[in-house]
Amino acid sequence: MRRIVSAAIVATAALAPLSAHADGYMSLAGSEWGEGSDTGPMSVMVKFEAGDKVWGRLGCNRFTGTYRQDGERLRFGTFATTRMACPDPQMQTEKRVGDALMATRKADLGQLRLVLMDENGKELLALQRRDAD
Repeated sequence: MRRIVSAAIVATAALAPLSAHADGYMSLAGSEWGEGSDTGPMSVMVKFEAGDKVWGRLGCNRFTGTYRQDGERLRFGTFATTRMACPDPQMQTEKRVGDALMATRKADLGQLRLVLMDENGKELLALQRRDAD
């Protein structure tokens, strides 16, 4: 029993907390998110950096760009991407994820889950926290 409690404490401590803005909303800066449990080279990954920089993987190609977070409001700027051709399933994922990022206007941000939404609050993409180390 003691080992299980210790493992739970270590696992909880290893997850870096999201910092809060002055308005009380959590900041995305310094966090990494992914879709599902896949972490391979063709997986979806979004990494938010300080200075409003964002980069990651769309399912096939890598991207880099900017974002703007203001409370629950979230917008992505223009992205630069690599231009690899991949099998159709990865290209479909890439289009779906890229379209979701470009249409994002709001975010529901929790410690372990990030939901990207359009202007009307419709869910576009749900991501899980990946930077638990």
